[in-house]
Amino acid sequence: PTGAISDDWKDNGDFDVSQWTYVTGGPGGVGYERSSGYEDYFTLDVEAEMYNAHNSCFVRIPFVFRGDATAYDTLTLKVRYDDGFVAYINGDENEVARRNFDGTANWDSGASQTHSDSVAVELERMDISDYRGTIVPGNNVLAVHAMNHINNQSDFLISVELEIGRGGGGSGGDVSDSAIEYSGPMTFSRSTQVRSRVKSDTTWSALNEATYAVGPVAESLRISEIMYHPQESGDPNDPNEEFIELTNVGGESINLSLASLTNGIEFTFGDVELGVGDYVVIVRDESAFAAAHPEFSGVIAGQYGGSLNNGGERIELKDAMRQTILDFSYKDGWRNITDGGGYSLTIIDASNPDPNSWDCKDSWRASAYAGGSPGWDDSGVVPNPGAVVISEIMAHSHGDAPDWIELYNTTAAQIDIGGWYLSDSESNLKKYRFADGAKIDAYSYVLLYEDVNFGDGSSDPGRIAGFGFSENGEAAYLTSAEADLLTGYREVESFGSSYTGISFGRYHKLSTGNYNFVATDHNTPGRANAYPKVGPIVINEIMYNPDWPAAGLYGNDRYEYVELKNITGAPVSLWREDKLLPWKFSQGIDYVFPDWPNDATIPASDYIVVVRDVNAFTERYPSVPGEKIFGPYEGQLSDGGEELEISMPGDKDKFGRQHYIRIDRVTYSDGSHDEDVPGGVDLWPADADGGGDSLNRIAPQLYGNDPNNWTNAAPSPGI
Repeated sequence: PTGAISDDWKDNGDFDVSQWTYVTGGPGGVGYERSSGYEDYFTLDVEAEMYNAHNSCFVRIPFVFRGDATAYDTLTLKVRYDDGFVAYINGDENEVARRNFDGTANWDSGASQTHSDSVAVELERMDISDYRGTIVPGNNVLAVHAMNHINNQSDFLISVELEIGRGGGGSGGDVSDSAIEYSGPMTFSRSTQVRSRVKSDTTWSALNEATYAVGPVAESLRISEIMYHPQESGDPNDPNEEFIELTNVGGESINLSLASLTNGIEFTFGDVELGVGDYVVIVRDESAFAAAHPEFSGVIAGQYGGSLNNGGERIELKDAMRQTILDFSYKDGWRNITDGGGYSLTIIDASNPDPNSWDCKDSWRASAYAGGSPGWDDSGVVPNPGAVVISEIMAHSHGDAPDWIELYNTTAAQIDIGGWYLSDSESNLKKYRFADGAKIDAYSYVLLYEDVNFGDGSSDPGRIAGFGFSENGEAAYLTSAEADLLTGYREVESFGSSYTGISFGRYHKLSTGNYNFVATDHNTPGRANAYPKVGPIVINEIMYNPDWPAAGLYGNDRYEYVELKNITGAPVSLWREDKLLPWKFSQGIDYVFPDWPNDATIPASDYIVVVRDVNAFTERYPSVPGEKIFGPYEGQLSDGGEELEISMPGDKDKFGRQHYIRIDRVTYSDGSHDEDVPGGVDLWPADADGGGDSLNRIAPQLYGNDPNNWTNAAPSPGI
């Protein structure tokens, strides 16, 4: 601490530790060493906070105890320390031990004397058996006020263990559960960690330790639900309602003893029996979880350490033998309403025999209801993601013609969308309500029109708040509902500014398995979508990492360029006369083409090149005519991949903001990763990443934002 704080930090209640440093793994100690000594005994280095600044360090060690501590015989505190401490269990009133300090401890008290280096790393055992009653069933805190003698000492250490025992076991109780002499085999009903030694006459052997796994835990235990980003309350001090649900998918009951979760959070299961098909949850804050789920009657195995990252992270589930059961990373973009929208990520098929499937977006859906479904299976309440999609939208219709939207059932079964909602606003999802009993047949379409169904002038009884789609771009929202309560099926399609009379539609990229929502070659209401609109200008070649050993006068990154091609049979000016504005690159790099009358015009079927450094480019490619070279552009093309986009001026909105219509887009990668691809396989050619080649469009008429339509080849700008 840097000042006095409440003594509540020693309690096992709802003390706010959000600003405290949390560590797991390693030896677990806290300290620093400016010369050499006992660095191996601490995990958290606090030199920056304590040296020449503070004498005190507060340490909280939360733990869960199941059962009655008074039923045990011994309680032992084992401490390494330099120079002193006061220890408490569950509150300031329960001081259990102290060394090298007298009186009342203030926030920056120092130890009364040093505890020399020669003994500081020795584990001092303190019999505190009389304090067994301070340990309560459930959540507990061992709190330690650790102290240095003076704040300019070269070292500091506090490392603590608390051990409860039953039976003899020697001074202070040196066994963790029971000390019993055995002459025959031992049988365990659950996975157990055993410490043993052999006595010969009066001499004991060294202590040995082994773990014995019981039951098919690895085959049966699966993570089935993750509430990683509960709905925002607006109060950063509110307890967090995070939880993880696990289920038994096997054919017999299992005991979860010593199974653990690591990486994202830290938790080790105790003696928890899980029946076939049953669920268990672990939570970040038990009281917050209970308040959010008063109907929950299942098993809470305990509180985990740490917290789930709202942006996504890795979680690893291991059995008692520390063998990996699941090792995967969730992402916040998998299902947007699970990222602070109040819904959890729920596995679609917990019995999937492929553990790698937990790493894939398509294996997860949002929970059916806000708050998640801890302790029960909510499958079947709403369709799985992608069952009903927004397939095509007309947002910039001709004259008096209406906007329209097309929905498509991608499945082989009829789907009931009665009571669902359609909107163009995330803040008001209930603008149009589908009639009760409305259905979409298998592999069929539903069309809604602005003038007939959802617009201000429509007479459709489902219209709640009339709307039309913006020609300058926005998003469309389709949301499931049950008795007017929004549920967890949400389809969202965002689109930018559009040409007059040109629709946006879903394009399936066979290479990656995902979809782009793009301008279409022609409108197809009620039918399969047309191919994306391509041209009149396309991004034809990208030299994003010109990192090869060829001699040059400039750094290799100065030789970047982007080649554009006119795929039509007539010249195309990159100046929009009716808007009095030029075209520009709107993503990836910053470059605005010249104004009229010196505007850039690309002859029929010809090329121009936009370069990062004109002098560097002409030095390396002297054969390219000067009239084809434009630049320099601002910024730099990322060697790891990014979105590159060229646009022409569109309309201004009511606020006077200028919008641009995307002409072509390429979201390239360096060949090492592609999060859109199941399994992480990347189809972008790696040889364009510093190997001397550039990215080349296979054919100019092909859709640009698809790795299947690109290859690597020797650079050929302007040809």
